[in-house]
Amino acid sequence: MPLSGDLSELPFPEILRLLRDRNGKLQITDKATGERFSFSLSAGKLVSASEAGRLISDMLALHSAIQRLSTNERASFVFQEQSRGFGELLGGLSIPLDQILLSSLAAIRSTERLAAHLPHPGTRFRAAEQGTPWLTEDLLAFWVSAERFLRSGVCASDIVAALGIPLPHVQFELFKLRVLGVIVPLHAPSQTVTSAPPRSALPLPQPPPGPSVPNSMAAPVAEPQVVPEAALPPIPPPPTPVRSATEPTTRSQKTAKPLRGVLARIAAGLRGILEKMYE
Repeated sequence: MPLSGDLSELPFPEILRLLRDRNGKLQITDKATGERFSFSLSAGKLVSASEAGRLISDMLALHSAIQRLSTNERASFVFQEQSRGFGELLGGLSIPLDQILLSSLAAIRSTERLAAHLPHPGTRFRAAEQGTPWLTEDLLAFWVSAERFLRSGVCASDIVAALGIPLPHVQFELFKLRVLGVIVPLHAPSQTVTSAPPRSALPLPQPPPGPSVPNSMAAPVAEPQVVPEAALPPIPPPPTPVRSATEPTTRSQKTAKPLRGVLARIAAGLRGILEKMYE
């Protein structure tokens, strides 16, 4: 997928950093003058360069073109990805891209040009695992002074407090070291977001204080249930009193005697009827 934009939004050193490990052709056009530059990149090297359609083979002319593009804010760029080794025979160049990056950064003298791209004072950086590339004299002096802090992680504000260097200068040097891959950012400063207090509401009624009961032992509160009248059980009759064993039995004995007399008369009558039937 092609990469395009303006140098006012993405400075030329940042473009080279993004394309360090990619193969293809970078074309830059000055919107004011119409000047056109073309750079072929392959395997982390600049293998071909041209200006206005003419190949650049002189190192002094190449350095001049790099310096002009590093401070240009009126140009646009387009990068087309291509296969590796496509431009190795076009210009006969084989310059490590880190050297082109270093030449581009050395051309920037004012921090105002990169004010929008400088790191936040609270952003922490740490030294990268890879070896230190070639550095200019002033950048090397800063690296030597701040290396012991960058090995463990440090921000621009901490370096200012430790070394007494102005903050814009520290931010600019950190920007250049990051572009060259000497340091890597750890994290951006976090911002604390304060939420608005909730609206006041009437307090809910609270139950009266009582002994605390663990949740596992607290019995669930059952809601009252209405039972229909038809489902209610009938009222049992009052129990019959039980006569004590010691109570006298005179009344029962008196009742049993006339009962035996009646039965005897019935039996006699039946016997008489049977005798008449068989005479």
